Amino acid sequence: MAEEITLTIDGKEVKGERGDTILQVCQRNGIDVPTLCHFDCLSDIGVCRMCIIKVGGRMNTACTMPATDGMEVELDTPELNALRKANLELLFAERNHHCMFCEMSGDCELQNLAYRFGIDHVRYPYFYPKLPVDSSRDYFIMDHNRCILCRRCVRACAELVGNHTLGVMERGIETMICADLNVPFGESSCVSCGTCLSVCPTGALVDRRSAYMGREVQVKRVKSTCLFCSVGCGAELVVRDNYLLRVEGDWETEPNKGVLCVVGRFEPLYDEKRQRAIKPLVRRDGKLEGVTWGKALDTVAAKLQSFDKKATGALASTRATNETLETFAKLFRGMGVENVGCLEGPIAEPPEHAMPWKELNLADLDEADMFIVVGEDLAEDHQVAGFFVKRGVNNRGARLIVIDEEETGFVPLAHHWLKPDAVEEAVRLCDAAAQPAVIYGARAGEELAVLCRELAGKAKFFWMAPGTNSRGALAAGLGGAFDAKPAKGVYVLACDEGKVCEELLTQLKKADFVAVQSSYIEPWAEVADVILPTVIWAEKEGSVTNLEGRVLKVAKAIEPPAGVKDEAEVLKALTDRIEEGR
Repeated sequence: MAEEITLTIDGKEVKGERGDTILQVCQRNGIDVPTLCHFDCLSDIGVCRMCIIKVGGRMNTACTMPATDGMEVELDTPELNALRKANLELLFAERNHHCMFCEMSGDCELQNLAYRFGIDHVRYPYFYPKLPVDSSRDYFIMDHNRCILCRRCVRACAELVGNHTLGVMERGIETMICADLNVPFGESSCVSCGTCLSVCPTGALVDRRSAYMGREVQVKRVKSTCLFCSVGCGAELVVRDNYLLRVEGDWETEPNKGVLCVVGRFEPLYDEKRQRAIKPLVRRDGKLEGVTWGKALDTVAAKLQSFDKKATGALASTRATNETLETFAKLFRGMGVENVGCLEGPIAEPPEHAMPWKELNLADLDEADMFIVVGEDLAEDHQVAGFFVKRGVNNRGARLIVIDEEETGFVPLAHHWLKPDAVEEAVRLCDAAAQPAVIYGARAGEELAVLCRELAGKAKFFWMAPGTNSRGALAAGLGGAFDAKPAKGVYVLACDEGKVCEELLTQLKKADFVAVQSSYIEPWAEVADVILPTVIWAEKEGSVTNLEGRVLKVAKAIEPPAGVKDEAEVLKALTDRIEEGR
């Protein structure tokens, strides 16, 4: 337990803990301190000077000055507030902050402070240098004219993502944020995770899609879980009038603590081009035609019951919730169907001796001094887990070994890239490590067994579960292999899955009957005899189980189009019809 200390702030006695800064003591005691460059998840550098204080007659910044027992602090005085106001005026004079033309007008921290300190004019001449707007990235832009050089974006890129793309170039009035060696952001090492965007206090970094679409008082924020891999990041879905504006990270939620990747933050909103299924479709004379829900469900129930249970198969996407997967499993177990699996393929449980994988904690990766990544490309899959590795390698000096036949996106970061037959070399290199971590994916083979045997008791093993809710699928008994050859009648719970194996689609075309419960018509238009429309990720609710074993809440942010039903609702209606037909 931390030692308690006592301070006096503006004549009032307050309590803190040894090791706190003065700003942290103020936060513990509900004392409002004006800040611009401070952000709770980042290191403090004191460049904005808004949190200036006086201790013993000398000025310092509350965010960087350690608090000590018995310290007397001046915070809210006419002298200090006058200096804060002058500092704000200099910021407004230095660059173009005409708020009425800025996308962040009404939501800007700089603007809020201007109102707070009563700035209705600026006493200094305006510089207004002509600075560029970098729009070379697909999802967000950088307007240097709005930048106040707080360096939050620089610290977020380095400290939270471990990417170190952003920096500062030039000096004085010419100082600017730059990417790498001053290349366009779209050509830099930026991974488009948007973490810099999420910490920007002004309109310097702007989300292309949601710009001018709604101020903070006009939007609703819904806390949910990202459904685009098994990390299960906490997310906030920002909605206005049943329209999803953007996705932001939830700074209060494990395991990501506010950080998202490009797949979870941007791609679902920007890159989805498929046609939405909004009414049931049944194939007649070779064409899919719209029908009522009753007709579609009756058709599916009758067809599935017409096949022998050995000639019936069922596939479920791991993008379904735990509740939906349980309902799906109950339906087909009740029919006696054994040929049941996951749309993404069979889920192989990790070896039992690979650390208790059922009780993982990704936060342990922040303590590792060596990473061994096996059969997994963290630059493409489970990217937020990859950020843990980048932080370790680039910020703490941890070593990285990649074991893979293929050259993955993390090979340039690795100290050693080994082929699977050289796994013993990885074991040898671990001799000098105190806390090694083995991160393995679906492509890991016999080399994983060697690591499990040789590093048992020393290394922690982290299973990058495939799909989104693989652990939920395993719990529902759906992890086995699906055999398309004997399946004459097949039911596919596709959810809003976009990546479907071409070989599976080819095999399904040979079946006598295929019913697909999908949010989109593609890629099922040439395969399905019936398409039952269902909700997308932002329209569903329930829970999923992430790769750590956490059961995480999925919340509905927007209502689905009229006539589109929830996943479990469709399955329950189908179950009722099949039971009635027995």
